[in-house]
Amino acid sequence: MNKTLAIMQEWVGFEEQNPAGSIADFCKDYLKKQQVPVIPDTEDSGPDYACRYALTKVINRLSRLWMFFTMTEMKPMGLTSFDEFLFLLTVQKTEPIRKKDLIYMHFIEISSGILMIDRLVKKGLLDERTDELDKRSRLVTITAKGKKVVVDGHKALDTVYSDLYGDMPESAMLVCLEQLGPLLDRIAKKWNKLKKFQPTLNDV
Repeated sequence: MNKTLAIMQEWVGFEEQNPAGSIADFCKDYLKKQQVPVIPDTEDSGPDYACRYALTKVINRLSRLWMFFTMTEMKPMGLTSFDEFLFLLTVQKTEPIRKKDLIYMHFIEISSGILMIDRLVKKGLLDERTDELDKRSRLVTITAKGKKVVVDGHKALDTVYSDLYGDMPESAMLVCLEQLGPLLDRIAKKWNKLKKFQPTLNDV
């Protein structure tokens, strides 16, 4: 088939499914299809469970390895987990923020999250106070010392990024984000429903 005609047919199919889609959207969609072959389920083969398990394994192992190598950089700054750094980063961008919002935004159980915040307060990285509009809630803000840790953390993580991602192009990272972003959103909604938590802030 003529290459131009093949592209036109692809565009017609894309436009039917995405009436508001732009040419840039079409190009992204087309390139993704070329990189990831679609293998439909059949009555004989059934769903590809091996593929789903493999994806879960990759995500789990990437998380474990990421935490290991980032903690090499975080420990010298007095942090005991990468989540503590994420807490500081979130508070800096959204302060003041309720403790419950901060904890559930990071998909952590309340008891573990409170202990983490308490550690950051004791280290002088966060301040805590009562919410004047809701006396039952506690608000946290970041201290000058905490802001310095965030700056130092970004510099340290640049080394980790370069080491772990190597020469992976940003375009490939964007493809990963486009594929995994909706998956994260769907699972996050299940978490929020389970915890009866209604997010009031956007994830940072």
